[in-house]
Amino acid sequence: MTKISLTPVIDVVFILLIFFMLASNFNKVGQVNMDIAKESTKASEEDIKIFKIMIHQDGSLMVENKVYNDDEILTMIQIAIKDLSKYSIILTSKNDVTYQRLLTVMSFLKSNKIDNISIGIKKNETKK
Repeated sequence: MTKISLTPVIDVVFILLIFFMLASNFNKVGQVNMDIAKESTKASEEDIKIFKIMIHQDGSLMVENKVYNDDEILTMIQIAIKDLSKYSIILTSKNDVTYQRLLTVMSFLKSNKIDNISIGIKKNETKK
């Protein structure tokens, strides 16, 4: 009976593995860099002013039941945070808002030196 040698098969498998590793593209497409807080969750010693901004797909933004456009919201935030040392901006949206609109608003605020922006999400509750 003839024995089959597995050495050539293993060599071919390793050569194919090396070829596919070198031919693959490992770049991450569409990656968004986001700063994630590395602080612990403990109570704040100072009051932090929180701005909850509701984003609508039609281009309007809502804060405390008042409707603004992008430029008006920027002016309102800049005036409000002028005397504040700590503030937080939370962006929320309805279900019809695209990710592009959310990121456009976030980018607009960041480009105008408004920091500490977070994305508010709703807890996904399932019915039993």
